[in-house]
Amino acid sequence: MAFVFPLPEIGEGIVEGEVVAWKVGVGDAVRVDQPLCDIMTDKATVEISSPRAGTVTTLFGKPGDIIKVHAPLVELDEGGAAKAAPAAAPAHAHAAAAPTPVAAAPIATASGDTRAAPAVRRHAREEGLDVHAIAGTGAKGRVTHADVDAAVKGAPAMPLAKVPVALPQVRASAGDTRVKIIGLRRKIAEQMRKSRQTAAHFTYVEEVDCTRLVEFRERLKGRAQKAGVKLSFLPFFAKACSIAFREYPNVNAVMDEDKGELVVRGDHNIGFAVDTASGLFVPVVKNVEQKTILQIAAELADLADRTRAGKARADELTGGTFTITGVGNIGGVLATPILNIPEVGILGTNAIRDQAVVRDGQIVIRKMMMLSNSFDHRIIDGAVGARFTAVVKELIEAPESLVLELA
Repeated sequence: MAFVFPLPEIGEGIVEGEVVAWKVGVGDAVRVDQPLCDIMTDKATVEISSPRAGTVTTLFGKPGDIIKVHAPLVELDEGGAAKAAPAAAPAHAHAAAAPTPVAAAPIATASGDTRAAPAVRRHAREEGLDVHAIAGTGAKGRVTHADVDAAVKGAPAMPLAKVPVALPQVRASAGDTRVKIIGLRRKIAEQMRKSRQTAAHFTYVEEVDCTRLVEFRERLKGRAQKAGVKLSFLPFFAKACSIAFREYPNVNAVMDEDKGELVVRGDHNIGFAVDTASGLFVPVVKNVEQKTILQIAAELADLADRTRAGKARADELTGGTFTITGVGNIGGVLATPILNIPEVGILGTNAIRDQAVVRDGQIVIRKMMMLSNSFDHRIIDGAVGARFTAVVKELIEAPESLVLELA
């Protein structure tokens, strides 16, 4: 007996999802609650499980395909297994139990983001339109394919600032390997392109003497280890930024593009870019202004570990007000970070290296770092970005002052 299992409802306002990976194949025998596939939406990647037992006869879609909620996902031949399987609940009733969050996309539910499914966003791009300028007629203002089509036919819509006349043609060559860009990698690509097209980026670079920071961290490492905490340099920079926000609160803010408003956040929720096997995620340490260096370090280490293991919750990967990204442990001297929109500021930490510098007329060896901060020039003037960075530099060069906060 054939049973067609549709894609269940996997979240409020979610009307479709992208197939990231199948965990079963045609001919496989599956049991009740066995994982079938991973589906990525605008909000999270979820694992879909089977409501019945049987043999897989059809998979509706391949990795990278978009499937609408309630559309066929898998067909099962229940056969003799049907008697052993419990009666299945309707798709909409089973949905609450079937999907299990795996890990949310880095910035999928950012404040002010237009409600539109990945396929609709792609449709708008292909038509040379900015999805944010299209009025949505779907649930809660969601932009639909019909809305995009209406905009193409003459409804008000703002064209993209840069629409390529013709995409370059890639010719095949011996030895080529083609890899379809799907799932998280495609989300990252879309977000980075959107960031570059939306915000007016500028990067301000400052040289920071980290000699005292290196020495101070070394003295604190023993205390941190006794508390079971791995102490990196990042918590010091997070605390320094939090203190600097008091003087320059507009740096700790997000843009509401739809309303044309800057939302200055009262909480200092700092995201940290974490490199994982699946791609880049940004777990967020909430309320940094209320925490000590060791508390920030402990929470950051825990979040980073669970993010790499795919166990971070969606709420731990959203809600950021500012981001810190660092590749210093790899060896980078300088980078120009791309904003994690709708945030208007991001701090980039780089490698700490021994350098010969002049102090009081003498050449000495100091441990130096280049701080490379990017800001949204629509909101943050160059002078403000420079002064904010100067405060961070001053605090890092006198790190003992950081532990006086809530010590």
